[in-house]
Amino acid sequence: MIQNLTLEEIRAVKFYIGDCAGEEFHPFWSDPKAYLVLNSLFFDGIRTEQARIAEGKFLNPEIVADRERLKNLLRDLLSVFRKSCNPQWLTVYRVERFQDFQAMQQAGRTISFTSTSQNGFLDAYRDRAGIALLHIEIPPRTPCIPMQDFFGNAYAKPEESEILLPPFLNLHFEKISLTDSEKQILDSEQNPPVCACLVRTEDFSILEFSENHKINGNYDVSEIYRKLNRREILTPAEILYYTNWKKELIREIFN
Repeated sequence: MIQNLTLEEIRAVKFYIGDCAGEEFHPFWSDPKAYLVLNSLFFDGIRTEQARIAEGKFLNPEIVADRERLKNLLRDLLSVFRKSCNPQWLTVYRVERFQDFQAMQQAGRTISFTSTSQNGFLDAYRDRAGIALLHIEIPPRTPCIPMQDFFGNAYAKPEESEILLPPFLNLHFEKISLTDSEKQILDSEQNPPVCACLVRTEDFSILEFSENHKINGNYDVSEIYRKLNRREILTPAEILYYTNWKKELIREIFN
C-alpha cells in the first residue's frame, strides 16, 4: 500500500477507476465511468468529448456541475502521484485512440491521466474508432499509481494490472511495426490498428500556467454536456466558452 494517503486521495483514486462501492446513490460519486470526463478536461477544444459521444459513451453533467468540488477532486488525484512511484522498470501497454495518440505525440507528453496495463492490450479498450497500440517503458522513480499496490487485496480489477500515469509526463516516441498478432486487434469498426509505437516516459514537468483564460458569456457547462449527449450541435460561442473554462480549470488546480 502507498503510505500517508488522505481519505480524500483514496476516494479520488477509487472514483477515477470506477470503484463506487458505498456511493451508489450519490449523483457525483456513483459514476463508474467518470474518467471519460476527467480525462477530457485536459484536452484542448472539444474533439475529445465529441469522439467519446460518437463511440456511444455518456459524459456525466453532474461531474462539471460544481467547479470547486471538481477542482478538489483533481487536486487530490494529482497529489497521489507525488507520493507514488515505481521502484523498478516497467513495461506496460495501452490501446489508444489514434486521435489522442496524435495529440500526445505532438505535445511530447501525456495530456491527461493515462491508464496502462501490465497484461497486454486489453479487449475492454478496443471500443474506439481508430486505434494506436502503445508499448510503454516506465523507468524507475516515475510518478505513477500501480493499482495493485494502491488497493492491495481490495483491488477490484486485478486482471487489468493497471498502472496509471499522470498528465504532463514527458514522452519519447519511436514508431515500430505492427506484429502479425497485433494486426488482429480490431477497433470498434473492425479495423486493424493504425500504428504501433514504442513510448518511453521521461521526466514529469508541469507547464507554466501564467495566462488567465477569459471566460466570456454565462453558459452552463452541465447543459453543454447534455447537448453533447443528445448529439446537438454546439454554437461557436459555447465551444469557445467551454474550451476556456477547461483551460482555466486546469490552470487553477496547479496554482
